[in-house]
Amino acid sequence: MPRFGDLESAIMEQMWQADGPLLVREVLEGLDRGLAYNTVHTVTEILHRKGWLTKERDGRAFRYGPAAGRDKYVAGLVTEALSLTNDRTAALVGFVEGIRPEEAEELRRLLSSAKEQAANEQQVQP
Repeated sequence: MPRFGDLESAIMEQMWQADGPLLVREVLEGLDRGLAYNTVHTVTEILHRKGWLTKERDGRAFRYGPAAGRDKYVAGLVTEALSLTNDRTAALVGFVEGIRPEEAEELRRLLSSAKEQAANEQQVQP
């Protein structure tokens, strides 16, 4: 999963913060970068083709919204980062050593829940 470019990131940030789908004009107004409408429209269309934005007709224009949340994007980046190493365990240890205690507790809870769910799924299978 490649990282978003600078303009892609700025557009996605607006989409994730918006209360609903946005027109390209609304995205352009929020960017405050002096960009041309066509530039923002092109990048918005690229994000739609990549599957990051939804697109719905609104009169003669289209509204775009996030197809997935920021969390899914960040999780993809973490997965990609782990794929770059031959020692995933060492990378995970380095990651875990850098998190706050409350995040470590949440991670323990999530791992326990995932372990229970996997055990339950094994019991259901014939």
